[in-house]
Amino acid sequence: MIKDKIKWNEKYSKNNTPGSPLELLVDFIQKAKKGKALDIACGLGRNSLFMRDCGFIVDSIDISDIGLENLQNEPNIHTFCEDLDDFNIPRDSYHLICNSYFLQRKLFLGINEGLKQGGILVFETFLYNPSLSDFSTNPSYFLQPNELLDSFKNLEILFYQEKEVEEKTHSKITQLVAKKK
Repeated sequence: MIKDKIKWNEKYSKNNTPGSPLELLVDFIQKAKKGKALDIACGLGRNSLFMRDCGFIVDSIDISDIGLENLQNEPNIHTFCEDLDDFNIPRDSYHLICNSYFLQRKLFLGINEGLKQGGILVFETFLYNPSLSDFSTNPSYFLQPNELLDSFKNLEILFYQEKEVEEKTHSKITQLVAKKK
């Protein structure tokens, strides 16, 4: 969607420094067998760079070509400027898939099928919190309680948590690490 591309290109043109990798990924990356990794909605590539530095060959996908510029000449990182509304994850391709603060429920089946046997999924995003007084964002952009867990129940759940995060203005997040049986 052009509107999304413009929005994210604007954001990344103002700040083009990748932050620290997702803590959940740092904590669980050793569970994944070295090989291919997928970084869904990679942004500036904080998780892609970390996975590469841990020995993975990474496919980094984002709608923002400006965000992807950080990764274009990095060894063992392949960038794909794609609208994730239309993206199909190749079957049985990845030892590790990371989905960090992006929600596209249509990708859930592809994520399941895209993992190799024994592959690891690391997923963290926002959880719907109706108690927030300024809840101006569309609730469909947030997971419901246990929705992430239910969506990947065919995988072996290694870690699951829903929690409130103070530093994010009392936001709630959901975290999952799972392994394909």
